[in-house]
Amino acid sequence: MKRITVLLTALFIYAGVSAQSYVTSVEYQKVSRQAVINDIPFPEKTVAAAIDDTLQKLGYKGKELKGYTVYRGVKWSDFGNEPLDLYYLVDRKSKKEKETSTVTLILSKGFDDFITEQSHPGIFNKAKTHLDSLRNIIAYYDLEQQIAEQEEVMRGNEKRRNNLVNDAEDLQKKKKKLEKDIENNSKEQADLKSDTEKQQQILETLKGKRRQ
Repeated sequence: MKRITVLLTALFIYAGVSAQSYVTSVEYQKVSRQAVINDIPFPEKTVAAAIDDTLQKLGYKGKELKGYTVYRGVKWSDFGNEPLDLYYLVDRKSKKEKETSTVTLILSKGFDDFITEQSHPGIFNKAKTHLDSLRNIIAYYDLEQQIAEQEEVMRGNEKRRNNLVNDAEDLQKKKKKLEKDIENNSKEQADLKSDTEKQQQILETLKGKRRQ
């Protein structure tokens, strides 16, 4: 619960405290490409899953290629109306910063037709804005995952509670049966004691006839 509260607060401050996206050169398939990069304050597994979830909801399925996850022919308002191939790479920022990931985004108009900031400044500006806003998408995704996990915990607890209630009802039935069995046993003991005393008197009477 504490972590969820922290995340809700974080949604309003990430934009102010996180680094802004920037353009740099990266090597892809042994060729230098221009890419947009930003550091996202979440573990790489969460970041990668949130990006994939977002693109899948838009109708695009990613494919692993040379370490990148590629989404082809994406028409997304974040980048304008022109279809683009989006190459995402998510890495842990450093060994010491396990909770921060570096997201690298390369853009192409199709296969090897990679674009640059010089050739398409508008798209690159949109890409930088996209990565700047991505941290909030990931924060919401992470929050929804925690809520789903917590709901699963609650469902598990409810199921166990119902099982315990059913067990308690069964135990109550067994208890009543046991109490009835104890009551019957006590009655049988009393009846047997009474009959034994009666039979003992008969035996004494019979033995008394020996002396007559």
